[in-house]
Amino acid sequence: MKRLISVLICLALALGLMSGCGSQEAVEEGLDWDAARAKYEPDAVVLTVDGAEADWAEFFYWLYTCYNDYCSENGEITDLNAPSAYDAGMTVGELLIDAAKGYCVQYHALEVNAEKEGVRLTEEDEASLQALLESDISSVAGEDGTQEEFFDILAETYVSPELYDFINRMAALYSRAFTTLYGSSGEKLTEQQVQDFAEEYGFMTAKHILIQTTDAEGEPLDDAAKAEKLEQAEAIYAQLEGKSGEELEEAFDALMQENSEDTGLAAFPDGYCFSSGEMVEAFETAAAALEPGQMSEIVESPFGYHIILREPLRAEDRVMRFDSAGTPYTIRAVAAANLYDSQQMGWAENAETSWAPGFEDLDINDIFGG
Repeated sequence: MKRLISVLICLALALGLMSGCGSQEAVEEGLDWDAARAKYEPDAVVLTVDGAEADWAEFFYWLYTCYNDYCSENGEITDLNAPSAYDAGMTVGELLIDAAKGYCVQYHALEVNAEKEGVRLTEEDEASLQALLESDISSVAGEDGTQEEFFDILAETYVSPELYDFINRMAALYSRAFTTLYGSSGEKLTEQQVQDFAEEYGFMTAKHILIQTTDAEGEPLDDAAKAEKLEQAEAIYAQLEGKSGEELEEAFDALMQENSEDTGLAAFPDGYCFSSGEMVEAFETAAAALEPGQMSEIVESPFGYHIILREPLRAEDRVMRFDSAGTPYTIRAVAAANLYDSQQMGWAENAETSWAPGFEDLDINDIFGG
């Protein structure tokens, strides 16, 4: 069974510049970033990605960003030649060079392959980019700030107007390519594609009646209280035992609404859609043993007593996730996001990349004059 790559479109690429690393400052003061930036001309080509060129200004920005990210996660870098925290076979410096290259590859692979797929930014996208620029100017340079002041501030973190425009255009293109290729909610996927996705990742849908055996703080109830809870679960089960089909479904729903102590019931009234490892083990195991339409016996988990009804896996009406804004995502939408992530990864992994002359053996020690 495969592991889900992601459940929502959440790559950093989709975030745009100002929501990510564009406004951060270097964590460590020991390196002369200005001198390093001046090592090469901004428009000097560092590498090509499927024929698209990444210049020094772009590569250096990603190097600076990756350095900051590394410091934020691992503390101050005292030795660029020390083994990295993520791969002992690479030095910190080698890791940073490789990571900066990876960003260039990701962005330019998108640029090239979106064009091959016939994806273009729309007038709406262009208007959104202009609105984003105006918003960023106000946010960074103040309400009365000018575009010139804005880019002067961004220059402190090695972001040129051209780089700012490129990164945000690629973020917009990322979203536009998804909509063009898959639909805004995955509506361009075939039923077979959605079903194949669900089977590949072991998705199932089940609803349950939960009688909790924990208190408001999540602590286990005492034996006497737990025995009462079991009696309650048994009484509910007795009302459902022997029923099947629509009769079972209707009776189960009524008793679930009346008795279930699951705090997620309001958000998922039609049951949970999940893949392996997402639910408590006892619940998942019991649900997996059922056929759609079948009901379990009473199942005990650390949360309490469950009576589980396995449901058909329907792509269109089963909400699997809610994002931070409360937007629901069905299996279809999640399948599309996952397939798009896979496609993006494939574009980057299969991209033909080559260092430009003079950059074949790029060494971070040379960049900083060490």
